[in-house]
Amino acid sequence: MKNLLFVFDKPPHSSPATKEGLDAILTASAFGQNVTLLLLGDGIFQLLNNQDPSHLPAKNTASIFQALDMYGIENIVTPCENLKNKGLSLSDLSTPCDILDNTQLAKLYAIQDQILSF
Repeated sequence: MKNLLFVFDKPPHSSPATKEGLDAILTASAFGQNVTLLLLGDGIFQLLNNQDPSHLPAKNTASIFQALDMYGIENIVTPCENLKNKGLSLSDLSTPCDILDNTQLAKLYAIQDQILSF
């Protein structure tokens, strides 16, 4: 079993990368891999409450993020600096995530077998 870190750093609905990344996460989890989702920069907006992308051609992925725990994907994290820099709190997010300090983030990177960025 490998430790796989999926890094999302793009805003929601800006490209097909989010949907492709979610498909990869679900596939890896189905094959028993240890999956962690790290939201960096604008990637944290993937979890923002009350998004309405109906006027955009991109698929609405909010329901997939909310269902990740049903697929055994419980490790969703973001650096504390990221929330501060974006002016967000945990209550602004539709999906629970853990907040990491810089030391925890460095340890997370160190234990990964592969890091995939979307």
